[in-house]
Amino acid sequence: EGHRIMVAARGITSVLGFALDEAQLRNATLYVLYVKEIVVFYAGGPTMPGRPKWQEDPEAAAIMSTMQKLGAERNVSVLPVYAVSEDAGTTILDLTATLGVDYLIIGASQRTAMSKLLRGSVVTNVAQQLPESIHLIIYG
Repeated sequence: EGHRIMVAARGITSVLGFALDEAQLRNATLYVLYVKEIVVFYAGGPTMPGRPKWQEDPEAAAIMSTMQKLGAERNVSVLPVYAVSEDAGTTILDLTATLGVDYLIIGASQRTAMSKLLRGSVVTNVAQQLPESIHLIIYG
């Protein structure tokens, strides 16, 4: 079995192309992760009927469909991973460990300084808590 690479995507950006290049170079399976962040204002948590599907989320569907098509053209196995969470960083860490990923690729955030101050940086949180056995590549 080859390497496993996960790329956490927030849109169709250059980090996806980089991840595809790395997967092809390393003969790796590429997991494309999209985390839909939600805000919960009550203690009961969100109520969502059934399991959420990336095909029903327009932004996730655009990313996943594009990456599956490009992966097929380059003979790279692309597997979509979709999650709904109130904490993207924790979700990225959990899925990275659960799937046994060797490399995690995250695009550098383009958020404004005020937004970073209020919400914190997902990249910083993931980098601080990622096990040393998983290589982190910050692209951007």
